[in-house]
Amino acid sequence: MKNVKIAVTVAALLVSGQALAQKAGQTRAEAQAASAKKFRSLDTNGDGKGSPAELLAFMTKSAEKRGETMDQAKVDRRLKRLDTDGDGYVSAAELAAEDLAKFDKADANHNGVIDADEAP
Repeated sequence: MKNVKIAVTVAALLVSGQALAQKAGQTRAEAQAASAKKFRSLDTNGDGKGSPAELLAFMTKSAEKRGETMDQAKVDRRLKRLDTDGDGYVSAAELAAEDLAKFDKADANHNGVIDADEAP
């Protein structure tokens, strides 16, 4: 049952275009570095914040890589979920908070490493 729940969760993240790869052996520090890299890809103008337009472009590109399409409603929901301070932008800290929460959830034994039995 646990494997089914994990598969459904991963599938949902992939559909949203926002899965942060968590592989066996990945540490929390590596997940944090991956999140920072993802933010740099999102923040195309380098101003330190992801605008709604940048988020749309980022999510569209991710969806296209999977042969899917992206719609504005999905982007709006994603922005609403990520933008915890309500300024209308996504910060590196906001993105990292979500990505690391996903890592922490996957790290069931809380040892700071995704063990083989925890990897999706």
